[in-house]
Amino acid sequence: MKEDKFLYNWNILGHVNIVQYLQKIVKKKNFLNTYLFSGAEDVGKKTVARYFVSSIFCSSEENIPCNKCNDCLEIKNLTHPDLISVSLEEGKKNISIEQIRDFRDKFSLTPMRSEFKIGIINDTDRLNPESSNALLKIIEEPPKNSFIILIARDTDKILPTIKSRSQNIIFGGVKQKEIYDYLVDGGADKNLAQELSRFSGGAPGVAMAYLKNPKEWEKRKQDLREIIEIMQSSINEKFKWIENIVDKSRTQDSYSVLSKTLIDFMRIARDLCIFKTDKHPELIHPFLQEGIKVVSEKYKVEKLLEFYNFANNSRNIIFENVNPRLIFENLLLI
Repeated sequence: MKEDKFLYNWNILGHVNIVQYLQKIVKKKNFLNTYLFSGAEDVGKKTVARYFVSSIFCSSEENIPCNKCNDCLEIKNLTHPDLISVSLEEGKKNISIEQIRDFRDKFSLTPMRSEFKIGIINDTDRLNPESSNALLKIIEEPPKNSFIILIARDTDKILPTIKSRSQNIIFGGVKQKEIYDYLVDGGADKNLAQELSRFSGGAPGVAMAYLKNPKEWEKRKQDLREIIEIMQSSINEKFKWIENIVDKSRTQDSYSVLSKTLIDFMRIARDLCIFKTDKHPELIHPFLQEGIKVVSEKYKVEKLLEFYNFANNSRNIIFENVNPRLIFENLLLI
């Protein structure tokens, strides 16, 4: 491989230990059969995976990865013949067995341009039992000179036998100050950088996405204000709001809409608890502080914890054909 100094040019925010570990693997070419990248959404798993794969395939002699050569560009666009990728299809609840079979057929072919064949399974926690077992067979008997990167948010939903055969690399949140400094160094307004870095919850991808799209950020804040308002509203208004959420989930990815909304309730419940302990600088939603102050006076900490736990547990049963209307009715009646 090239000189060590070229192995440390990855443009990654945070995750220093993970980056260094993977770079050493690239240098030694000592790859395991399966890696499991786990952690919160937008925390950097897919970005690190791309740099990892690009560093293996990159044809540059000066920078690894160079992000300019044909191999790097094909990795970025997911068109490289020796990289096989699977993701959850839009509107689907699970990755199907047909997707995994197609992956297996392509993954089993001899590398066309590289020394290795690499597979990436995004949304591994969205495999159903049949597709999980099909993937397990590939992991148990991988083709020569190949390995797979599994990317997931919730490892509890992954088949235990898949997890036990994988090197689990856990992505924790990036420090709020690191995200703030990165945004400001990139030219972001300091007040906006403060808002986004605190809201991101340690996920740089969240902050960067909203920085690029200010209108979406304003819309997102309005959605969160509505949650604060609905927690103070009458029973009739709550039922109207629930009906709107259920209708929205029918026209979009149901799991994403419902899960995202439950996470919003959990994060706001967390802020309500924080506010009651007077640790205001630790609020995730500083722009909701006035509303949080009002709502916090209506709830005891015990009720807020019950609220948080119910929302969290509800996320785990969304796939079980539970009526989402009942979930939100029970949540808002706590």
